[in-house]
Amino acid sequence: MNKVRKRRGNSRYYLFFFLSLLIASSLGIGVWYTLTHVNLFQLKKININGTTAIPDSLIQKATSHYLGANLLSISSADIKRDLHKFSRVKDVKLRKKLLHSLDINIEERKGVLYVKSYEGDLYPIDAEGVVLAKYSTVYNEDIPVFSTYYVGKQLKAGLRLKKNGLTRILNLHQRIQKEAPDFIPYISEYFFIDNTINIVDAKHGTRLIPSEDDLANQLKRYIFVQENGNIDRRGVVDLRFKNQVVVKAGNK
Repeated sequence: MNKVRKRRGNSRYYLFFFLSLLIASSLGIGVWYTLTHVNLFQLKKININGTTAIPDSLIQKATSHYLGANLLSISSADIKRDLHKFSRVKDVKLRKKLLHSLDINIEERKGVLYVKSYEGDLYPIDAEGVVLAKYSTVYNEDIPVFSTYYVGKQLKAGLRLKKNGLTRILNLHQRIQKEAPDFIPYISEYFFIDNTINIVDAKHGTRLIPSEDDLANQLKRYIFVQENGNIDRRGVVDLRFKNQVVVKAGNK
């Protein structure tokens, strides 16, 4: 009589694999728990890089409660959330350096324009129209001014301004930065007359009307005429005519 051989299943191998995986996971969790709770990786020093407008003392104050904590257990997301409360902070990158240090690299929002309030105070804004905090009574940023009817209490740090006129000014300013960056130091103020953007020349006091087309070349023509001609400081220079610099009387 032939004996029937029993087929051995693979279930015992699956069980072995599962138990091995469970043990490895438990060991990994145990090691990580130990590393995140020992004093060996206690945070003792925070290094701050990239700040020019925000005082380092404010960043240190906002992150001081992490000192003494286990470096590995500190949440990077929590630190970034704390620092993004500053309107000047655009991006934050962190680097944990064993055994006791944390590097914080900050990218600040840069002021491109001062918005002048109805009361006459100046508030810096960035290229996206975000109102930036001022940490000094001295205006350290050498940027143009745009007068508005905003009152001071409306211009809260972190608020993004969206009025159409301001958007047009920001768009023009960014065009000049991109197409004619050498002209930026000439701009002291932007304002509207009859819904037309006007620029005040910081060096000569002349008022000019920028062109929509061929902007870079028209601004170069203006500088050439200004430096080689005899334009009245009260005059108005209209650059909207192709390949021409048209000088008008100051009341036009």
